Amino acid sequence: MTTGMNADRTLPGDWYSGTVPANVAIADSAYVETAFSFWLFRGERADAITIGHGASLYLGNMFDVGPQGRVSIGDYALVHGARVVCDAAVTIGDYALVSWNVVLMDTYRVPFDVEARRAAVARVPELRRLDTELAARPTSIRPSATCSGAASIG
Repeated sequence: MTTGMNADRTLPGDWYSGTVPANVAIADSAYVETAFSFWLFRGERADAITIGHGASLYLGNMFDVGPQGRVSIGDYALVHGARVVCDAAVTIGDYALVSWNVVLMDTYRVPFDVEARRAAVARVPELRRLDTELAARPTSIRPSATCSGAASIG
């Protein structure tokens, strides 16, 4: 397993030909399996995503980060097959383990009202970012946190 990132912002051994966005910082000792994890990424902040020392991000992760979103992955955290939907801040602490099919969200991008939600979802092909009635709230998973079953963190 090769860690770090190539000078052209591609990942060593990546099956996907894309690059890691310029505002994503990956520690030299961290491992990110594929740049495809950033396919939904729209972050505009200079520090939109930081990935700590020794952290490992494996296949199936997706970072759906909005323009003002900020995601922090702690040192030695392992994330595999998770989806992060972030419009404010999501923090995964040091030594945390996040596994398959976990969705971490700090925002609800569609309205709660059924008719308004249907209208918003119908607009998805024309819009990448939906209006929302709720403000995004920072979400944090503490160091060494565990979650299983139908548990909810946040």
